[in-house]
Amino acid sequence: MTPKDMLTNPHFCPMPWTGMMYNFDGVVKNCIRSAGPLGNIKDQPIDQILIANNQPRQQHIVDHEPVATCHTCIDLERGKRGFDHISDRVFYIRELKNTPTATYQVGRFDLQAIDVRWSNLCNFACVYCNPEFSSKWSDELKIRHAVPSQQQVTDFKNYIYDHAGQLQHVYLAGGEPLLMKENLLLLEKLDPSTSIRINTNLSKVDTRVFEAVCEFPNVHWTVSVETMGEEFEYIRYGGSWTDFLDNLATIKQLGHKISFNMLHFLLNYNSIFDCVDFLKQQGFHHNSFVIGALLGPDHLNIRHLPGNVLNSVKSKLQDRINQKPGYLLEDSYQNMLHYIDLPFEKNIQLSVDKISEMDQRRGQDSRLIFKDFYKDIDHGKTI
Repeated sequence: MTPKDMLTNPHFCPMPWTGMMYNFDGVVKNCIRSAGPLGNIKDQPIDQILIANNQPRQQHIVDHEPVATCHTCIDLERGKRGFDHISDRVFYIRELKNTPTATYQVGRFDLQAIDVRWSNLCNFACVYCNPEFSSKWSDELKIRHAVPSQQQVTDFKNYIYDHAGQLQHVYLAGGEPLLMKENLLLLEKLDPSTSIRINTNLSKVDTRVFEAVCEFPNVHWTVSVETMGEEFEYIRYGGSWTDFLDNLATIKQLGHKISFNMLHFLLNYNSIFDCVDFLKQQGFHHNSFVIGALLGPDHLNIRHLPGNVLNSVKSKLQDRINQKPGYLLEDSYQNMLHYIDLPFEKNIQLSVDKISEMDQRRGQDSRLIFKDFYKDIDHGKTI
């Protein structure tokens, strides 16, 4: 493929030639947004998965045809021009711009970017998360996962560590990546010029992994947060708002790039705006906010809210769009507004029942924290 092909082909993405995402259950994908797996290291060695299994996807792209598993990026880009929008496809085109164009031939693969989730180790059990991404959720629900054998995991680790020195981009996520010892060894093997992106709950900055990350000059902190105070501590179960603010101040002093990964859903349908405003007051730019609608679990979908409540949220979004903040913040508002209008079958009672079940397990009372939510869904009745 020529540089012109890569810029003009709306289906081009470098990841089928250069990247991979791995989950601790053995599943390998092109990236976290991919709707389907490439394979599983329980069934095939990682090098076979990346080379042989990518070829059909590569061929589709070369032929200017969509890849079925890549619809998330296509949906995000629909109706937008240029590269100033939220899309993993566009992100990786930018991030891997130094990859030789000769790489992009059907049948070739040269590992340049990874998103490796060694385990589900996490000290939070966020209300919208699940046992796949949180060991605390696993413990709460008493769920154990089928994982590859020790030898298969060792072979996979060796493959990653052997290629670590050539990586251009490393995405650390989890679970909570600052708690995973495997990340420490990975960071020690990277070239100092490697671009590091880390998705963290920012609960711990006293780990060796944190210290190792701080040694790299090109670091992008993607911090998960979507509300404040007692709502933060309920939604991000296991977290402390005070600790979060202290740790945010710590990484702010590093001079690294900081973004906020925010989810819009049933419980923070209004308070997310206050959180954005608070962080802006702390000096963060409009390009620091990546906000998206929560897609699962279904019972926390914002579209379960009554029509009049959603109309109020839509009005707030439109008001903020009209202020033309630009950058990723405005694009986020546009995407949030679009999502609310998509067809949906409401069942607010199911949402309340599911939240109540979780409250009982955790010894909490959401009605004392989300009073406006319960008032709105009870048509103005007090609780």
